[in-house]
Amino acid sequence: MNFETFISKFAGIAIEYTKINNKYFLAEASLVELSKKLNCKIEAIGLFLGEEKEDKFMPSPALLEILAKVSDEKVFVNYIGEIDFLYGRDLKKRHITSFTGGSKEGFFKLIQNEHDENIGYGKISKPLDSETGEIANMLDKGDYIRREKPVQHS
Repeated sequence: MNFETFISKFAGIAIEYTKINNKYFLAEASLVELSKKLNCKIEAIGLFLGEEKEDKFMPSPALLEILAKVSDEKVFVNYIGEIDFLYGRDLKKRHITSFTGGSKEGFFKLIQNEHDENIGYGKISKPLDSETGEIANMLDKGDYIRREKPVQHS
């Protein structure tokens, strides 16, 4: 899945981006032009939106925030669901307070807490309108905290 396909799963919008190698950035055109004028090699510019790894697009939390402002593909979770999701766990029916958009298996959903703040995204693994509705955790904001946490040795 590429950048445009990923965006289309959540909203019918186009996002202007600059691609550097396999990474996508939201950058002012004037900034991109300035870097060309100065003839400098850039590795990153503007707001990081995500990257392609092994032909798969991996979004950044910033891109999910942007999409959450315009998308109807959302699942709202209770406090326990928020904590479980931020710890990398999948969501069960008991965690979900409501949802908008599609409910079928395979749909991607933005995961929102009780305050409509985005905490990541997931993929429906069991239809949400069933008693066993479930969403697989694809990316949560806790992932970044877990990556930065040093390993403690006993």
